[in-house]
Amino acid sequence: MPLSRTTTVQVNGISLSYREWSGEGRAVICLPSFAAHKGSFDRLGAALSSTYRVIALDLRGRGDSDKPEEGYGFAYHVSDILALTQQLGIERFSIVGHSFGATVGTYLASIRPSVVEAIVLLEGGADPTERVLKAIRPTLDHLESPYSSMDEYLEAMRAMPFYARQWGEMLETYLREDVYQLEDGCVQPKASAQSLRKDLDLHFLYSMCLHFPAMACPALFVRAGEGLLDEHTGHIFTEAETDAIVKWIPKGRRLDVTGVNHFTMLLHDESPVIQPIRAFLDEVLVS
Repeated sequence: MPLSRTTTVQVNGISLSYREWSGEGRAVICLPSFAAHKGSFDRLGAALSSTYRVIALDLRGRGDSDKPEEGYGFAYHVSDILALTQQLGIERFSIVGHSFGATVGTYLASIRPSVVEAIVLLEGGADPTERVLKAIRPTLDHLESPYSSMDEYLEAMRAMPFYARQWGEMLETYLREDVYQLEDGCVQPKASAQSLRKDLDLHFLYSMCLHFPAMACPALFVRAGEGLLDEHTGHIFTEAETDAIVKWIPKGRRLDVTGVNHFTMLLHDESPVIQPIRAFLDEVLVS
């Protein structure tokens, strides 16, 4: 697997952590899902690095980036991304966003259409429905209490229905990086529950559907075939919701992938999204 480097940069008064695969081509900025970290893009970054300069970012409040008390909502996240790309000398870039990260990308692409060349939305980009919000909020509780050991943490994660059916090497590696070890040997999830709750509280102030028509770049929306609860139920977006999102985006297209759910579409050992993302970027970034 091609080597990557992980580093931090100071932007907007905070420290952001990112991982980079230094290809020679155009830049691709990868934005993780709601409570996720940059490691979710490890296989995608490696796969794209022969052609693209890939950067996966820990959004503020997540991973190894700072967790300030204030400064949440899409405008702050986009400000961080633009400050990062400016420091790295990147004038234009594509985005691959997963879930919440896709919605950050949608906001960025709509307010700065001149800098975003293409965008991939992995089951994200739109406001979550009430049924999804009801499922998300209780999941934040586990971020606030440490686990007695790494084994206990992994056992708890493996009990989750959306992980249990698709456990593998990539998923376990990602989860091991998702926590830090305390002095007493316990492990604590890196994402800040307080930060995530503030992002949720501000989510609907943006009305993301109103931003879709302003997205000028080609967009690929990817929907996972399996639900979170079992093979058929618990999808983040229904068929009708997915179609509506794609129709609102001027250059939108849809792709359905099988064998993975919302959380494992990037974390499966044989992720079905890598090749289509590569093909999409190769097609639309031809000039």
